Amino acid sequence: MRFKDKIFSRKSFKRTSDNTICSVPATRRSSNFKVCSWLKATARGAFDFLLRPSLISAALLFAVLMANGAWALPGDPLDRAFRLSKQGHWQDSIPYFQKALETNPENKLAQANIGVAFSQVGKYKEAMHAYDSALKMGYDSADFRYMRGLTLLNLNLVDEAGQEMETALKMNPLMPQTLYDLGLIYILQHRSKDAMALVKKLYRRNHMLSEKLFHEIPSSYKVSSVDNGGTLTGTVILKGRKPKPRAFHLIHSPNIQFCGRISDGKGHRILYDFITGPAGELQETVIAIRGIKKGKPYNQKMQVFHIDRCRANNYAIGIVNGEDILIENTDPIRHEIATYQFYKSKVRQTSNKAVTPRASQVRSAFVKPGSEEFIMKCNLHPFLQTHGLFVDNPYYTITDKNGRFNIDGIPPGTYEVTAWHPYLEASHGTITIEAGKPATLNFEFDSAEIRRKLYTNDTKGYRFNTWFDSGENFYGGKRIDDPVEILQTFDNSDRYADEELKPFED
Repeated sequence: MRFKDKIFSRKSFKRTSDNTICSVPATRRSSNFKVCSWLKATARGAFDFLLRPSLISAALLFAVLMANGAWALPGDPLDRAFRLSKQGHWQDSIPYFQKALETNPENKLAQANIGVAFSQVGKYKEAMHAYDSALKMGYDSADFRYMRGLTLLNLNLVDEAGQEMETALKMNPLMPQTLYDLGLIYILQHRSKDAMALVKKLYRRNHMLSEKLFHEIPSSYKVSSVDNGGTLTGTVILKGRKPKPRAFHLIHSPNIQFCGRISDGKGHRILYDFITGPAGELQETVIAIRGIKKGKPYNQKMQVFHIDRCRANNYAIGIVNGEDILIENTDPIRHEIATYQFYKSKVRQTSNKAVTPRASQVRSAFVKPGSEEFIMKCNLHPFLQTHGLFVDNPYYTITDKNGRFNIDGIPPGTYEVTAWHPYLEASHGTITIEAGKPATLNFEFDSAEIRRKLYTNDTKGYRFNTWFDSGENFYGGKRIDDPVEILQTFDNSDRYADEELKPFED
């Protein structure tokens, strides 16, 4: 798709106070601005046009006049020009705009609109002359500057077009389409950082345009061959007492009979956040090398969020902002999968969509640039969750059951390495990779610094267990639970001894 086609891709119809219908970017319009910016009709816009009774009448009238070769539309020349331009007959509207200007050379409204008409028929130099004349007459607004910038872009005057868009945003910052188009101009000017700043501005104003612009920005990471790359290995250790797992009460979620297939048999799903070996070797920790600008390609296989018996296949993953994730639901029940971003210590839900039984869907992991962490979880069954660390290159991995990791094919250089667990403060180290040689870097976490709440492993209390222990359905009658297929063991009796909170195992 050509650059200018992307700029002309969005439009919306709006009726102004004088019944003039214009197609403009989805922004707040100035009350005195009547320049119709009908850039490219979309299917939805066409339907909006045809569904308006007044426009249906106008279209029929226009068809009759065309059939009879008559152009004597009622009204003064400017009104005729507006009627023709509303129907997209830009070439035919130009003579009427010109006649209106002959009658009143100081008619800045006609001068501005004839500039739009010239632009629509590809006469960009004539359009700029009209726009300049309108400016000299005192006609100016944010939308007018935006239209002028588009015409400059069609003349390949990229820098001047960018200046016009910036002027438009100074006059009215609430113009998401202009922010998007300015971002495309920045890309042409090789100003990726400025374009990324506009992605952040758009994020809350127009999420769709923000994501679209994000994917247009060239990646800072480049794929290239790595000759005689180095290797990084190491081990992650969790010292101190092992934290207890988290207990989720199944009575808080629907489908208790099915979800109980993996449980302690007493109405609790146990989630093991910290799985360690005999010496504290910590599993499910993301190891990511930072700052590599070029090297091996990303894995082309789409990451999969596989759901089986209300359980995810991965606890921790490395993830690239904007990548797609395949959600596979093999359960006979519905899940509501939501995604969350962690941006500057604030958590925000970025998507929430139901996944029907035994179905799949693709979900974008796009978040506000600069977010550090990511969570994908079920809002109906909160124990179904996967945690992610955002990475900026493919040199990352997850520790195995022995707490070990291995990353190969690393270009020689000195880099920062991050070790990240969802409930521990990230640890950082520096390593120098030499060509063809192995390097070792170990990480050690302290369990006293876990970031979980104390009540996450409560397993009893009348509010939690009374209904489950009764063996009855919520609406009455005996409850028939599915047999437990994976029995989870969790002795939590010491937690309530002497009314002390004990978040660690002895």
